Amino acid sequence: MPTELSAYLDPSQCALVVFECQENVLGPASLLPGLAAAAKEADLLGRIRVVLEAGRKAGVPVFYCTARTRPDGLAASPTPLMDRLALRSSGRAVGDVDTSVVAPIQPEEGDVVLVREHGLSAFHESGLDPCLRDLGTRTLVLMGVSLNIGIFGSALEAVNRGLRVVVPRDCTVSDPPEYAEVILRNSIRHLAYLSDSEEISEIWKAMAD
Repeated sequence: MPTELSAYLDPSQCALVVFECQENVLGPASLLPGLAAAAKEADLLGRIRVVLEAGRKAGVPVFYCTARTRPDGLAASPTPLMDRLALRSSGRAVGDVDTSVVAPIQPEEGDVVLVREHGLSAFHESGLDPCLRDLGTRTLVLMGVSLNIGIFGSALEAVNRGLRVVVPRDCTVSDPPEYAEVILRNSIRHLAYLSDSEEISEIWKAMAD
C-alpha cells in the first residue's frame, strides 16, 4: 500500500461498491448462516456504514450490487455453491426470498442499485462497467461479502478493466472467518490496496472539509 493512499482516493475519480449485502445473505433468514454470523461478529455493516457516510459527504458515487434468482430458474450460475443454496431455499416461494439491501446500510437518494441474475462478481452482466466509465472512475473502493468468491472475483475483474482497487479489510468477511487473513495476505493484496474503514473515512472527511 502506498504511504499516501489519499493520492488514489480523489472523490471525483472514485466509486464505492457494496457487494451482496442483502437480506438473504446477511439478514436473519440468510441462506449462508456462517457468513452472516461472521459479519455480525465483525460489525461488518457498522464499518461499511462509516465509509459510506464519509464517501457520500465527499461526493463519492455509491453502487450497491445485489443478486437475485429468476422465478423460472433461468440464468442461475451452474456452480456447487448455487446448487447448495437452491436446496436450502427449497420450499420457499421466490417472493419470500428477500434480496433487498440490509436495513443498516440502505441505499440513499442518488445511490445506484444494480441487480444481476447470473454470475458471481459485481461486473458480470450488471451494468456496473458502463456506469463507472461514464463517471470517469479510476479507483474502486470495494466492500461487502464475501472474500471467498465475490470480493476476490470483483477485484480481479476491476483490475482487468484498468481500474485501481482499494479494499478496506474490515469491510469484508469470509466463511470461515479465519480464511479472511489467508486470502487477504496471499491473493487480495496482490490485486488491491488494503486499507481499513478508519483510514478511508478520515481521508474523505479531510477532503470534504
